[in-house]
Amino acid sequence: MTNDTTYMLGATCVVFNDIGHVLITRRRSPERWELPGGLLNPQESFHDAAARETYEETGVQVKVNGLVGVYQHPSRGILAGLFIAKALSGEPHPTPEASVAEWAEAEDALKRLHPLYRPRLEDALAATSSIAFRVHEGTAILTLLTPQRL
Repeated sequence: MTNDTTYMLGATCVVFNDIGHVLITRRRSPERWELPGGLLNPQESFHDAAARETYEETGVQVKVNGLVGVYQHPSRGILAGLFIAKALSGEPHPTPEASVAEWAEAEDALKRLHPLYRPRLEDALAATSSIAFRVHEGTAILTLLTPQRL
């Protein structure tokens, strides 16, 4: 059996602030509530893409702390990592990609998020620890996000 599907790589970020609120965005096109994220640039790491996309879409700088899971979307041809992050600086504000970026209580975010993103937030909220994420060339580890309690 052969599979001719080629996948683009994506990264989504679940960002929490100091009081446990979640960062959400209202995309301009298609117009819907989402978690920040997007496609990787060539040679970009997953977690760097998650941080970059979050900043581009919200104006908030983040520290990526761990990987929750990987999500495959065959119809869209996307394989995306879901990362947990902590807000470091910046206030959410509108950007060219998002008409609104704001902090929301988790329950409110779950009600507003597009069905594509709701399970990702549910998974992040249910996770008690992250999983190992290694970027390596052979035996040389280039980047390592070690598992941690969330």
